[in-house]
Amino acid sequence: MKKNQHLTVKGDVLDRGQLKWGALMLPEHVRMLREWRADEPSMHKPRLDEEELGLLQEEIGIAHQRQCVAELRYWDNGLAAVSGTIKSVDLPSQIVEVLYGTETIRIPFDDLVGIRTID
Repeated sequence: MKKNQHLTVKGDVLDRGQLKWGALMLPEHVRMLREWRADEPSMHKPRLDEEELGLLQEEIGIAHQRQCVAELRYWDNGLAAVSGTIKSVDLPSQIVEVLYGTETIRIPFDDLVGIRTID
């Protein structure tokens, strides 16, 4: 039996996602939706709620304490990312300094979107 690569499991239900709706839509609508979806993330700076900010602060603290390599995602007229070790966290000026090779990159707290530690 051939396995359907488009099926995803959501709980106990096998779902084809948007694949099942494609036959009901005009090609122009599908194209417009793809363009809209491609443009959406780069247009607006993501807003983080209190829980996400708390998790972000905790992850930055852990990465700074362990001095491990971390990938920081931030907003710089579009989403950007940098991988390196956190050199310092300056609370009064609200800036995180990331050591990327021999270069130090300064990222304001307000521009941070996410962090992922790389072990």
